[in-house]
Amino acid sequence: MADELSPLLDVDPSLPRFFVPAEVREWGAKAQLAARSRRRVIQMLAGTSVAVAGAIAAGELVDRWLGWLVCWVVLVAAMIRLDAIHHEAVHRALFHSRLANDLTATIAGALEGFHAPTYRCFHLAHHALTRSDGVARDPEGFYDELITSPLKFGRLTLPARAVYVGGVVIGGVTFALQLVVDTVRTMVGAPPDYVRAASWVRHVRRWAALPVLIWAGLAVGFVRSGHSAELVRWWLVPMAAFWCGPSLYFAVAEHYAAEHGVSMVRATGSVESNAVYRWIALSGNYHLAHHVFPGASWWRLAEADRHLATLSDLRYDGYLAFHRKVWNDLARRPSP
Repeated sequence: MADELSPLLDVDPSLPRFFVPAEVREWGAKAQLAARSRRRVIQMLAGTSVAVAGAIAAGELVDRWLGWLVCWVVLVAAMIRLDAIHHEAVHRALFHSRLANDLTATIAGALEGFHAPTYRCFHLAHHALTRSDGVARDPEGFYDELITSPLKFGRLTLPARAVYVGGVVIGGVTFALQLVVDTVRTMVGAPPDYVRAASWVRHVRRWAALPVLIWAGLAVGFVRSGHSAELVRWWLVPMAAFWCGPSLYFAVAEHYAAEHGVSMVRATGSVESNAVYRWIALSGNYHLAHHVFPGASWWRLAEADRHLATLSDLRYDGYLAFHRKVWNDLARRPSP
């Protein structure tokens, strides 16, 4: 897969590289979906910072378990926002400057618990190889099929619904750990397939230390200043809560039920969600629009999604509706 993918994906323009109808491609060219707005980005980042600070201040002011439960709900929502910021910066879709995007991606990714430099290679390879299981394989694989199938361990058989719940709960944790392991492999000269392109190896090595320094700096700073409890309340609890449910809850719908080896537009779905989630996740629910126009700014994705509505059958009227459909489907899955 290697080096031929690197020049293809080092820069992410707004126009698709995959087959889409000519009228969609022409509309994307005219619409200038990748136009950047420093004002919008700064306002979004500032608003995120204020919300986090306000939630923490409110939690400390009330300082009761019920108050902290409310605070953690807001902080988990902030983790979803951090994930969206990280994702946009990975595509270099926030700023004109490559350095500003890479720095933002690395910091935001570290704060949500992901090693962003390695994730960038993983995610861009996924874009290039969406649902491919050939020689060049989508690194995201078919995890949605894995967590929606019964599993047999010796004489014990876990039904599909149990596997599904377990997969959603532990999926974020295992992925975060995978990125750390793959970073170490890259640093010692044995990168995974999705990082084998020379420029991607350089990218990981250039930025590899920064997430570790952020994690170590936060841990040492809080502990040495006698604020270990605050480290747990302000960061570790909401990060763990984000990993153990929400991270995969919103991700499974992106390619669920897609066939193997089909075109990207047929293998990618979108979810029509409410305004609150769209605001928190920077319109990340419009996943097909993002795949077709990976460099588009987040505030243009809803508009782009309307132009793509007929290209994919993988469309859902909300995340609850999607998971309800999956849950009902799993009752009919045969045991292995």
